[in-house]
Amino acid sequence: MERFGNPFTEGRGGFSVLVFADNELARRGLSDMLSSLDSVTEVNTFVAAYPDHVPCGRPYDILVLACEDLAATGPYQVADAAFSQGAKILLLLGRRCESLDAVTRFPSNGFLIQDDVTEDALAQALSRIDSGEIPMPAMLANRLLERARGTTPQVRADCTKLTPRERETLILLAEGLSNKQIARRMLISQHGVKRLVANILAKLNCSNRTLAAAVAIKQGLLEEV
Repeated sequence: MERFGNPFTEGRGGFSVLVFADNELARRGLSDMLSSLDSVTEVNTFVAAYPDHVPCGRPYDILVLACEDLAATGPYQVADAAFSQGAKILLLLGRRCESLDAVTRFPSNGFLIQDDVTEDALAQALSRIDSGEIPMPAMLANRLLERARGTTPQVRADCTKLTPRERETLILLAEGLSNKQIARRMLISQHGVKRLVANILAKLNCSNRTLAAAVAIKQGLLEEV
């Protein structure tokens, strides 16, 4: 594992970031850009050549994952390990990523198109993820919506499983509001919002907010709120 420090942020609060990429140039480029950010105190890279080895031990705040084959076992194991350790995940996608199933099954907190990544884009994405928002390129959002609208409806979710407050939270979540924004809209604490979101994900059997929004659109749950 390679470590990159930011001399301007050593000793003060900021994000500790782990980069997992199957391309050395991408890995180095991401490390350099992240190390230059004022909000990042430490950057470690994990080489994807050993997919059976999942990074553990020292905790980190955010995992930046950039892999061509998201359906492979290695990337998912790393993402699952990061999620279980409480880290947040920024998933970098190829512009022609075809496997939406692979994308939505990742416990991701945000997305960027890898070709469009810049220092400013990374800084904004990390900040939005930290505040509870889900950065998502319009391309991915449109494709998820098209898929949700175009797919033949399956068995409808049992809407009685969602409480009125959970339904209200779901529609705000689907609008892309952060936990802080939802808390203000509903006049409750952010802790209360986190609990409602966790209940929604469990009841809809979704691994992340993005998938929950897609399921809600597909099954017409938002129309009933």
